[in-house]
Amino acid sequence: MPLRSSPYGYWSSPGRFVLAALGIVVGLGNLWRLPSLVAEYGGSAYLVIYIVSLCAMAAPLLLNEWVLGRWMRSNMVWGLRHLSREGHVGRGWQLLGWSALIAAALVLSYYAVIAGWTLAYAIRAGAGTFSAIDAEAARQQFLALAGDPERSLAWHTIFMVFVTLVVAHGPKFGLQRSTTLLVPVAFVLAIGLLLYAAGTGYLGEAAGLLLGFRPMELGLTGVLSAISQSFYTLSLGAGVMLAYGVFLPDNTPLLRSAAAVLIGDLLFMLVGGTALFAVVLATGEAPRSGVPLLFQQVPQAFGAQGAMPTLALYVMLALLTLTSAVGLLEPIVLRMMERFGLSRVFSATASGMLIWLFGLLTILSFNVLAELAPGGRTLAEWLLDLTGRLLVPLTTLGLCVYVGRLLPRTLVAELWGTEPSNRVFQAWYWMMRYPARIGIIIVLIDALGVGQRLVQLWAEP
Repeated sequence: MPLRSSPYGYWSSPGRFVLAALGIVVGLGNLWRLPSLVAEYGGSAYLVIYIVSLCAMAAPLLLNEWVLGRWMRSNMVWGLRHLSREGHVGRGWQLLGWSALIAAALVLSYYAVIAGWTLAYAIRAGAGTFSAIDAEAARQQFLALAGDPERSLAWHTIFMVFVTLVVAHGPKFGLQRSTTLLVPVAFVLAIGLLLYAAGTGYLGEAAGLLLGFRPMELGLTGVLSAISQSFYTLSLGAGVMLAYGVFLPDNTPLLRSAAAVLIGDLLFMLVGGTALFAVVLATGEAPRSGVPLLFQQVPQAFGAQGAMPTLALYVMLALLTLTSAVGLLEPIVLRMMERFGLSRVFSATASGMLIWLFGLLTILSFNVLAELAPGGRTLAEWLLDLTGRLLVPLTTLGLCVYVGRLLPRTLVAELWGTEPSNRVFQAWYWMMRYPARIGIIIVLIDALGVGQRLVQLWAEP
């Protein structure tokens, strides 16, 4: 049976599809989390585990979401309902569609708040605010921004307006045009920052942190972290890749596209991470991770170099957060369009307003509701845990089991548009049933803290 045609149009070329996918996976995590993990857990020793996990465990799941979207040609809930009917599987599996949509909405709600901060910092960088700023002043500037609900809300609103406008223009004139322009610009800025960082004299030391082979620093914790990070970096489990698969032409070279996404993601992390680390090391401090790195150490380090490199950095971050956020909003918009028969513009506007409303929880958890911390965690931290530790890995595991175990093999081959005897299909199908499924179970165990407890028990005398 031939694959359905898409009622929404197609990506113009495989190259533009790869750029769109890169726009999703190359986000803040490539700069504020992954490089720090690599440096902490043995450099290239960590990278070896990470790359093997990417290829053997995460990539098959990425292909799984692409082929599901290409076959469904609709929102995830209805697509899973129809596919379950074709494969004589219980309708309850469409709940995976709901869990993915909820995960996308929650992730985007707090991601948009952080993205709003990057816009604010880009404006400040261009104005020279960070020139000759010290560590304490940088810390106080961030606390003043996060602690002011009105200013955070304003930047959150501005960012969500940008995201909504892009998605409202559809896959061809919105998603494709934006990623075709913004992703290459972000890569050029990253390369420019690397060249600039070479002038600090710390490029070699920064590269050594990321590429030096230090297996003694890896340990079980590092192995679990590398496997987990390989899944999170590909934005699996939130319906984003599945939604982008809706616009895939039948003849798209899936393996080459996946390889290009993985290589581009890795290269950007190495280029951007090395540049960041070199400039931070020039201040005499060790690079940290997360918010302290991007909103405290970076303004101090880059501000000492002048307004232009600081501006380039935060413009790059703003572009990356925009392309990632656009991908997160798309599956929600598809669902609203098809469920209620609404236009794309209205669906994008309504979805954007919903995400904007959810974002208030994250904003207020840094100020008005900072004291509301059940279990010792703020509302923002609970949102992070709910999505990253539960919804995303559970949805990914569910889709893996659904395709690799429950659907008939002939129907799964139809998703690929090939015969069950095809060798590429057979290799992918085997990887879905074993290494990918085992890997996502490991991710779930690690996310729930079981892995850390095992490490502690092993270390206890």
